[in-house]
Amino acid sequence: MIDKNIKLLKILVVAGGWSDEREVSLMSGKNVFSTLKRDKFNVIFLDIKKNNIDQILISKPDIIFNSLHGEFGEDGGINSYAQKNNILITHSGAISSALCFNKRLLKYFLKKELNILSPKEIAYKNKIKFPVISKPNWGGSSKGIKFLNNMKELTKTINNHQNLIEEIIYGKELTVTVIENNNKIISLGVTEIEFENQHYDYIAKYTKNKSYHFLPARISKLQYDFLMKTSKKIFHVCGCKGIGRLDYIMNQKNGKIYFLEMNTHPGLTKLSLAPEQANYQSISYLNLLKKILRSSL
Repeated sequence: MIDKNIKLLKILVVAGGWSDEREVSLMSGKNVFSTLKRDKFNVIFLDIKKNNIDQILISKPDIIFNSLHGEFGEDGGINSYAQKNNILITHSGAISSALCFNKRLLKYFLKKELNILSPKEIAYKNKIKFPVISKPNWGGSSKGIKFLNNMKELTKTINNHQNLIEEIIYGKELTVTVIENNNKIISLGVTEIEFENQHYDYIAKYTKNKSYHFLPARISKLQYDFLMKTSKKIFHVCGCKGIGRLDYIMNQKNGKIYFLEMNTHPGLTKLSLAPEQANYQSISYLNLLKKILRSSL
């Protein structure tokens, strides 16, 4: 009955946008659109740009499936726009999206609320152990990440508040997808990611055979269960909805697990981690989309 009700709704898949993750957003959005279309959903597609936002209202959708990444899509922008115009929208709300989009703010929030361990931010120029890592405080897909090897490189970056400069933790890259399933928050699994590049960059993420996924991750049951439970707690305390993906790194020396970031709009491409983890729990790509849609009703 619920599926029939969803099929009666006019769904607008919004993708593209103007962030540096536009290409990935289009891949995700087209995958979502073609899957729903194939299953006879009442669905239309919008490649959104700064000059055609009004097309959302012209389309008169009952619900927006938000496939945008980066600015306007993940920072609470489109969520606020939808709310203002009384249109339902998938994924987390405006406040949760804005919180999770700001890596520095989210780290402080989770330290206070759940005492979550994360890499130390480099704030002072004395007693720094190089190399350190610089990444944009906003944004995803590993764009803009740099390794800083000396004081000269650090000085150019440290005064730019748009960047987050942290100690480097060497170890296993781990990720957990969390979804809402029949009003319950569930973790789908812990994936360990191996790659040949210096870090898990854009090429490693979106090029076939450039990274290798181990699901379940090659870690102890205690560590696995810790990540599954912690991810649900973070999703809940941040007030997230629908789906989220949480990234961690496990220190190769002492086994400590550090939280890196939370993605409220994880990729839904054919190479993305979230659909892979859903499949591991026998949830098809179509059923994953249905769960995301249901959570916003």
